[in-house]
Amino acid sequence: MSTTTETTAELARLALPLMSKLGVPMTPRNYAVWYEYVAGSNAALKEEIDRRLAVEGAFTEAANDALFQQYVAECDVAAFQRIRAEMRQLLREVGASLLNAGQDAERLGSHLDGTVTQIEHSSSVDEIRALLRTAIAETRAMRESTSALKSHFDAKTREIQTLQQELDRARKRALTDTLTGLANREALYGALESAIRDAEEHDTLLCLLMIDIDHFKRVNDTHGHLVGDRVIRFVASTLKRLVKGKDTAARFGGEEFALVLPDTPSSGAMALAENIRRAIADARLVRSDTREPLSQITVSIGMGSYRRGEEVNALLDRADQALYAAKSGGRNRVVNENAVGDALEITQA
Repeated sequence: MSTTTETTAELARLALPLMSKLGVPMTPRNYAVWYEYVAGSNAALKEEIDRRLAVEGAFTEAANDALFQQYVAECDVAAFQRIRAEMRQLLREVGASLLNAGQDAERLGSHLDGTVTQIEHSSSVDEIRALLRTAIAETRAMRESTSALKSHFDAKTREIQTLQQELDRARKRALTDTLTGLANREALYGALESAIRDAEEHDTLLCLLMIDIDHFKRVNDTHGHLVGDRVIRFVASTLKRLVKGKDTAARFGGEEFALVLPDTPSSGAMALAENIRRAIADARLVRSDTREPLSQITVSIGMGSYRRGEEVNALLDRADQALYAAKSGGRNRVVNENAVGDALEITQA
């Protein structure tokens, strides 16, 4: 299928809702797969997806990755980038239309100048009348051309806006954890990289909190995974409520969370961590169906401070070691990275 402005936009409008309906994460790799599917240009891929559509839950993370590796790997993110390329093409088309309009206006001006000269040298009313009729016809044609240009420009503007909105929605879905509405791991890494650049450029402080729900497996085993999901959402909502400003709350995976705290000293990060720990420990949760109370939900938290020149993973590792120390030390507590292996800077209920 040729990649024109219209076909690319239409394929995007088909692929994005289909991915959302099937719960396929909106990543460039997954989008490349589904763009090729709705385009119908990859017969083997289309046959495999059609087969999987008949199987409930067929599009797991592993299945999505396998589809990309087997059928689209050489294309990589090319399909997703086509939309961006089409937006550039749309802008070029609009620019070309404006250039043509300018050339038309220049021709009209030259014609009118020539008409004025001819009228000045005309000796007959009929000749002047004929020249004026020609000038009016040329002016009317220019007006119609300008009107067509405006309609064309308006249509292209709407198309650009639609494509941009689709890209914005796709990007937001790709960076959001579906269960909690927090940033996902990919977004967390992006926030950390951005915060590290700011800390280096402006010589500011940066802290990272790693948070894990204590004995979460026990919650799932006792009450089931639906209740477990509600507990995860409860912790996420607590983080949303307590985190402010430029801070980023993310679900790192499973029952583990992370908080990126730009321009924050370790004392401030520890105080926030303790507020989070206490708010969760003090909550009394009950099952919505049976009103049965759940056992106390607590979290363990590790805190790491950014050190000049280090990579993202180094900061993550130190905060994670502090989290491990909190879990090993009895849970329901906050541990500063500086206290790992010591008895310092540990708070608990």
